[in-house]
Amino acid sequence: MKKKNQPIRIGIIAPSAVIPKVEFDLGVEHLHLRELQTEVHLSVFGEYYFYPGSDEARANALLEYAFRSDLDAIWCARGGYGATHLLPFLEKATLRKKPPAKVLLGYSDATALLEFARTRWGWKTIHAPMPSLRTFSLLKPEEWDSVLDPLRHHCRKAKNPKISYELKPVYLPKTFRPIEAPVVGGNLSVWNALIGTKYAGNARGKILFLEDLQENAARINRMVHHLEQSGGLKGVKAIVLGDFLDCKDTVPQCLQRPPRDDENYAEFLRHPPKDAMGLLRTPLSPAEALDFVFRSLGERNQIAVFKGLPIGHGPNFYSIELGRKKSLKKNGKFS
Repeated sequence: MKKKNQPIRIGIIAPSAVIPKVEFDLGVEHLHLRELQTEVHLSVFGEYYFYPGSDEARANALLEYAFRSDLDAIWCARGGYGATHLLPFLEKATLRKKPPAKVLLGYSDATALLEFARTRWGWKTIHAPMPSLRTFSLLKPEEWDSVLDPLRHHCRKAKNPKISYELKPVYLPKTFRPIEAPVVGGNLSVWNALIGTKYAGNARGKILFLEDLQENAARINRMVHHLEQSGGLKGVKAIVLGDFLDCKDTVPQCLQRPPRDDENYAEFLRHPPKDAMGLLRTPLSPAEALDFVFRSLGERNQIAVFKGLPIGHGPNFYSIELGRKKSLKKNGKFS
């Protein structure tokens, strides 16, 4: 481990979607203001269909930086989609030799890489905002501390103070007792998509953290049922929910009246007039919908569920170290 007064060197890669250059440049500039040295991989600004490069090229960029002894950490530039495609390449390339210890940072689509690097390579991983986030430089001081403290701790042996959060119970089993267990998880869509593959996350004996973006309540309900029915909740100590940004209860419209005698029957059914349409049911607020989904999940499995962790795609951008033990009490104190 390098000396405390040496700057932390960060390698930045783009394992998922194409990078917005202006936002990214502003984010990297802010990392420099935080006295972090960065090296941006040449592949970051490429464009190959949906991605900055082919699956193999993006995997090779990560592997190149993973084996670099002069880099302390690797930070994913942004999320989007495509990180799961890299996993077979990373596995094959590191079957015989694991890369030296580093810290991997990112969230959203990077959830797949964080879990892989943590479990297969023994790396420290931090669920953290990424430089392409437009408001990256506007993070609050305490949000910056939540990512920089563990980064400095693992790279320079600095103190890593505990952060406490006050969560609210969504469901509490009658038998609930204070919990101390490692936290794993991340983006619900990605975590769920890995179920049934050899890269699926294992939350047995752990606290499962979940967050998501722009998934309506019905899709979230479908995902958590899949998580449950696939065995993904076996042995889970508790579930803590971060931000679910723009996850609304979208309700379809349907006919509110039959066609009148003076209306063309086929035309009415194909192109109903506005006055004939209305909502199928009363929409729930996002909070009501998510509370119902996760309260029901907790009840069926007798797993405690808490909400209010200020981590995810916004409006809050705190970071959390995955694999690190956390305590969770009945009153919602999470530290």
